[in-house]
Formats: sequence, structure tokens, C-alpha cells
Amino acid sequence: MNRRQTIICSGLSAAFLLLVFAFFNFIYPYHIHYQEQMQMFRFGADYFRESIAVPGGLGDWAGGFLVQFFYYAPAGALIISILLGLMQLLTWKNMEKGSFAAYPLSFLPPAAMFLFLCDENALITAAVAIIASLALSMALMKIRKAGIRSIIAILLMPAMYMLFGSISILVPAVMAVRAFLRKENMKVAAAFAFAALMMAAELPLIAREYSPYPLDRLYFGVHYHRYHNAIPMLAWISVLLVPAAVAIAPLFRKDRMAALSLAVAILPAACLAPTFTDMDKERLFGYDFMARMGQWNKILATSDRHAPDSPIAVECTNLALAKTGHLASDMFAFFQNGPAGLLPEFTRDHFSPVPTGTVYYHLGMVNTAQTFFFEAQEGIPDFQKSARLSQALAKTNLINGDYEVARKYVNALKQTLFYRKWAKDTEKLLDNPGQINSVPEYAWMRSVRMKEHDIMFSQEELDSMLGLLYVENDTNTMAMDYLLAWCLLRKDLPRFFECHQLLKTGYDARHYQEAVVLYWALTHDGPEGMPDFISRKTAASFTKFITALQSGRNEASMQKEFGNTYWFYYHYRFK
Repeated sequence: MNRRQTIICSGLSAAFLLLVFAFFNFIYPYHIHYQEQMQMFRFGADYFRESIAVPGGLGDWAGGFLVQFFYYAPAGALIISILLGLMQLLTWKNMEKGSFAAYPLSFLPPAAMFLFLCDENALITAAVAIIASLALSMALMKIRKAGIRSIIAILLMPAMYMLFGSISILVPAVMAVRAFLRKENMKVAAAFAFAALMMAAELPLIAREYSPYPLDRLYFGVHYHRYHNAIPMLAWISVLLVPAAVAIAPLFRKDRMAALSLAVAILPAACLAPTFTDMDKERLFGYDFMARMGQWNKILATSDRHAPDSPIAVECTNLALAKTGHLASDMFAFFQNGPAGLLPEFTRDHFSPVPTGTVYYHLGMVNTAQTFFFEAQEGIPDFQKSARLSQALAKTNLINGDYEVARKYVNALKQTLFYRKWAKDTEKLLDNPGQINSVPEYAWMRSVRMKEHDIMFSQEELDSMLGLLYVENDTNTMAMDYLLAWCLLRKDLPRFFECHQLLKTGYDARHYQEAVVLYWALTHDGPEGMPDFISRKTAASFTKFITALQSGRNEASMQKEFGNTYWFYYHYRFK
């Protein structure tokens, strides 16, 4: 290529890197954080030995090493863009006498890998395995004698399979295509291809004898996807596109074909990107991350832009309202889907219990939060441990006084990079339990958690448990906020009215006034005797609402005028 063409190709690569970085940093950052919290990479010989003991173990260990930096979204986006950039560069380097027109074809494998990584359960181990395989194939092709090169490649296949998994079949695949394009001895090339194919078929059968994984997983890769019963098709499409790009590159010799090869490489990925991205999940991961970091105002700003419409989004919005002191006045300004949007029932998976456990933690229901965090960690599909959840479990056990259990989690976190400082500081508290209450978070949690009543958790009796939390410590105003909100969302106005009278302050919040007015209208013949904290504005608005309701106005019209009131929820929601 001439200097102008080299500059254009370098510009294409730079633009690709920038686009990938921008996508994951600005559009998909919470998928980055989700990946980080689904593992706990530890520096230590034991962890390394455990990781490499299964096929593809070194790739998994290397992938885990990189994912720990996903603690910061920009770092994660940069790592992904570098990995995809390396895939593109190595694909290009493996092309036999690649021309300017063929250069865009080298973007085919990383484009497919980009789509694969849009799946929150796709692991970057697949990208690491492809890069390692391409680097080895490029190195082996420097050996001029085809016979010696083929023998070395066959001998290395078992080692590559153990280190990087079944994607290492890419090494002989690329070498065979390049040998064909070089028009080397066809008999040697055919024998090499046959031997490599037989070796690829035999290695998983051998691995099954000492590995606990099913045969299909050993064939398609143990560590390429978080779910062991999922076949990572896009990862394998990315693998297949490498020899395909190398094979068809010679067809693109004329410079005027550059536009065609660019369209072949870019347009399919661009058209498929909306199909493989899931912005609804991105927002859910965002709500969870913001709740984790205590970014309450950011949660409310997000809910203002995108009306929360799932239990996780609604529960995080309600938590943010409670933490900012606006639950009693602004809860029904947002969509509410009944009690499940305040405290959802336990769901047996590895994500849903995490934000719910966070709500229980802030309420002071430490044991319930601990159960949710533990179940979420044990539910991680690829049997990893979560650094975030281990930290949460260390906190709950420390608060409860179970110091030895807390120490177990702390010892593991001490081997991590980004949780090490916290673990060492917590270890000092475990060595000197008398200092625990010097940490405001732990002192507060110990003061509000349920201590005097030994009761079993029951979703149906949450109002009783929330009431006990408040009775034991009336400074836990969040417990009372949630108790009253629970009654309102269940439309249990008699129970609400009974609990509302326990309030000494905040009893005149907007939604409380709306609920009392409604309760009075349902149980009394007139306004006589209505509590005097009901404002004239609330009474007038209720009269207007009833008049509109009785006039037969449709739901859309009523929502436009009264959608942020408890009255609208009571008549039109959670039926």
C-alpha cells in the first residue's frame, strides 16, 4: 500500500476503536459494571491453579484479570476496544499479501465479536482466545517448511486447547487457508487439515474424562458464555469469519473494490447492532449500579427521562425517593405497579435479588438483605463469586456480629485489586470489634436493625415487620415511610389510617393527605371531623377528581390531570 492508503487504513482502525469505546463508555456503561460484579478475580497461586485446571483456563484467568478493571466503565470500554482492535490487526496480519481493498475485511471478526459482547452474559474470554490463536498462527506461518510447521501446530493443539479452549481450532484453520493461498504442497496441506480436524474432535473427548463439564460445553467452550447451556454462536461466527476473511481477501485486489469490502464488513454489524443491544436491560443495570453507589438524585433524573416500568426500576426509584425524603410526597408522580414495586418478592436468579437486597439493607432488615445477597451470589450461572456481593455479605455479617464469617469474605477480598483497601480496613475492625461503631454506616445499621424480635421473614407480613422496625427505633423514618407506602400500594386504607396516626412529623405529606381524604370519603358521610392538617388545596383537588370521575372521563384524560395523585392509582392501577 502507498502512504495515502496506509493513512486511510489507519484512520479506519482508529475510527473503529473510537466507536467501540464510545459505545461501551457512553451507551452501554452499566453492562460494563454488571460484568465486573459477576466475578471476583484474585491474585494468588490457588486461584490461578483453580482457573487453569479446566480447558480454556488460562484464557478465563486472563479475561478475569481484564474484567476486574471494569470497576471503572471507561477502563472497561478501553479494554474492549483494544481487544477488538487487536483482533482486527491480527486478522489483517494473517492475510496473505493483503491489499488496500481487502483491508476492511479484517473488521469482520471484531464486528461479530462486538455484537457478541453486547450480551451481558458474554465473556471476553472468547476475544482473548481468538487473539492468542491469531498471534500463534501468525508466528507459526513464519516457519518456511510446511511439514515442520504442520507438525509443530499439531503438537501445540492440545496445549492451546487446555489454555484457551476450543476456539484454538482457529490456529490450524487459519494456517490451512494460508497454506492453500500460498499454493504449497497440497498433500502436506491436506494431511495437516485432516490431522487438525481429527485432533479437534478428539480433544474434548479426552477432556471429558477428567473435566466435570458436559461434552457439548467442551466442544463449544467452557468459559465463553456465563450460561453453561448456551452455545455462544456469535463468538463462533467471529471465529469462522477469520479464515473466511483471509480466504476471500485475494479477490479484493483492485482499489475500486475497497468500498465493496467496507460495506461487506461494516453494514451487517451496523444493521444488526439494534437487534443485539438491549437498552431496557442497560437501564435496569443502571438503576442497580446507581443504588449501589447511592446516586439517589441520578436515579430520580433517570426515572424522569424514562418512566420506570419494571419492578427493579420502580423499587430503585422508590428507594431513591425514600433516601431523599420525597417518598410520601412524590411516589405517585412515577409509575407504581403495586407492592411489587416497593419490595419485590424473591426471584431465584443472580441479579434481581441484588437491588432488592439493597433496599432491605437500607431499611435495616440486615438478615433479609443477607439472604438475598447470598442467594444472588450462589445463583451466578458460571459458579463465580462476586466481589460486590462478597463485600455486601462481609458487611451484613460484621453488623450482625458474625465476625468469623465476615473474615472469610474479607480474606478473599484482600486478594483483589479494587476491594483490597476496603478489606484491609475492615480486617482492622474485625481485630478490634469495639471500633466497629466508629464507622457511621455500621453504627447506624446496628441501631436500626431488628434486635428484640426473633421473627421469620414473610412477604405477606411485611407491614408487621416494617412496623416493628419503627417501634424499636423511631429514628428509622424510612421504615415508617415504607410501611405507609406498602399500605397505600395495597390499597389498605384502614391499615394506612391506623399506622399514619403514629407519625409525629411528616404526617401532612401530599400523598398522606390524599389518602386520608379518600379514606374519609369512603367511611364518612361528609367532611365533618376531617383532620385539620388536610389543606384546602388537597380538598379542592379531590372534589375536582370525584367530579371528573363521575362525569365518565376516560382514563387517559384522568391521567393527564390527576396521574400524579394517589387517587388515580387507587382507581386505575393494581386492580
